[in-house]
Amino acid sequence: MQYLKYQKFSDVEMFRFGYSPIGRPWLSVYCYLIDNVLIDTAQTNCQEKVLKTFQNRQIDKILLTHWHEDHSGNTAKLAKLHNAHVFAHSFTQEKLRQGFDILPYEKFLFGRIKPFRGQVSDFSEFIETPNHKLYPIFTPGHAEDHTVFLDKENGWLFSGDLYVGVKIRVFRKGELFWPQVEAFRKILSYDFDVLFCGHHPRLKDGKKMLAQKLQYFEDFAGKTTHFYQKGYTIKETMKAMRLKENNLLKLLLSNDVSVEYMIEAALNQVS
Repeated sequence: MQYLKYQKFSDVEMFRFGYSPIGRPWLSVYCYLIDNVLIDTAQTNCQEKVLKTFQNRQIDKILLTHWHEDHSGNTAKLAKLHNAHVFAHSFTQEKLRQGFDILPYEKFLFGRIKPFRGQVSDFSEFIETPNHKLYPIFTPGHAEDHTVFLDKENGWLFSGDLYVGVKIRVFRKGELFWPQVEAFRKILSYDFDVLFCGHHPRLKDGKKMLAQKLQYFEDFAGKTTHFYQKGYTIKETMKAMRLKENNLLKLLLSNDVSVEYMIEAALNQVS
């Protein structure tokens, strides 16, 4: 079943889309509409609900935070439906043009991805809506192309997957640790309070929450480095840090998500 939860915060309309074959959705994704600009397009498995939800809305521009299937899945359909101008990082553009393979669990959770042959433009210095200016800020790490959008005047950050939560305990394969740390530091140099996150929005104290995530990452790296320098293996480090791998979940997720990947990524700067 396809689910939608709607709420509004000031000028921002918040759409939470979720999918599950049985019961409540296992993973939900947010799209944000600010004036005539849509940020991210949700997963393909929610396409029917997404298209119906936005069919009578004015969408002139679509901004993508990154290429991952749960954020870009309905770009082609929405762009065609609204004749909307799509903006994305160059890496995202290439992924959209060529299409990309996804793992079985991703197909189950998010749906199949088809290439988008329409026009996609690079980000300009800012994207203007009738009432707002959104400034793209490049924040790689979670993905090579990850970009957030800052409304400086209102202190709003459309953060994609930059935040998600404070105590992240697993990484996807290929996810980078230290570029994320640099991205946190970079974004924390700006003034904002609201985090319009792709999965877990924080409508107050957003900067405080992101600062806590930075601290968590720095502490995590300090501990992993300490045990690495003592000669611990990854498994021994996990035990010392009281981190347990959920082997069944790891199997179900096609070996794509793991505690080990996060430790290895944190050690990448010292190994």
